[in-house]
Amino acid sequence: MFKRKECLNFFCTLIQQAQSIRDTVSALCVFCENPTVENGDFVKVKEHEADQVHYQLVDAINRTFITPIDRDDLFRLSTAIDDLADYAWTTVKDLRIYDIPPDKNLQSMAAILLSMADGLLVCVKNLERGHATVLSEATKVKKLENRLNERYHESIVELFASDDFKKILKYREIYSHMNHASDKGDICADLLQNIVVKL
Repeated sequence: MFKRKECLNFFCTLIQQAQSIRDTVSALCVFCENPTVENGDFVKVKEHEADQVHYQLVDAINRTFITPIDRDDLFRLSTAIDDLADYAWTTVKDLRIYDIPPDKNLQSMAAILLSMADGLLVCVKNLERGHATVLSEATKVKKLENRLNERYHESIVELFASDDFKKILKYREIYSHMNHASDKGDICADLLQNIVVKL
């Protein structure tokens, strides 16, 4: 009975983390459409909340002898998905540092990243019992990663058509955050597929 309680705790905490990540990326999308100080600060608030759930999960892993998911897989999944929130906040922070507004390319990439976060949330919600759904949604997430990667390269090509080298350097850095975040989402999808095979 005690072991079962631990299992529910880990699955529920993963769902809580995935929801926090989704909310953080959603806040980034809102900021990209309306880059006010308040909307930017809200991304930081949500990123901090996501971090707290990640720390809670890592602490639980360290304190629990038996986990419902392989300990290494659980830690890697939690860490990789947390990176999506980190990149969301880094994007806002760097936009502020470089004093540039979110452009249409960033808006489109952030929207794709949100779809990835939505898919990962569906995966985690079904991790305990809906394995077929996890495999299906994880495949969709991987396809979205390919789409974001395409948008990234399209955006870079468009960017380099400009003669404004300062603009090129600044926006290239920002676009890279989105591309790196999508890579983390792809890693999460792979991990979720591997976890399902082991369960």
